[in-house]
Amino acid sequence: MRSRWSAKCLPQMWRALCVVTVALAASTTVNVSVQADERSWAQEKCARYDKAFREILDMVGREGITEHFIKGNEAFIKAGCSNGADVCPQSPADFDLANKLTLAAMGFGTASTFLPFVCRATK
Repeated sequence: MRSRWSAKCLPQMWRALCVVTVALAASTTVNVSVQADERSWAQEKCARYDKAFREILDMVGREGITEHFIKGNEAFIKAGCSNGADVCPQSPADFDLANKLTLAAMGFGTASTFLPFVCRATK
């Protein structure tokens, strides 16, 4: 009686089994490390935002930029960029800096929800 699997098929089956095993092991490793990667990406985004804030502020200068806007950005950075949006641009220079920071942040791959800019309605 002849075997259902020929000798030619066995090496191909073993190869396929090895590929599937490696793929499953890799996906498990990826799933386990996703949380660590997200933390490191959050830290990287904040470091990039900090660098952009310092460089753009040095480039445009502080003239016309309100102290509230500078302090708000500094507090956001000091908190690891995780204290939520609470920086409201008020002067034309604040808005100009906010626009430049937004373009820089989008350029290094952050979503617009990362940015700290929001102006809350007052009664």
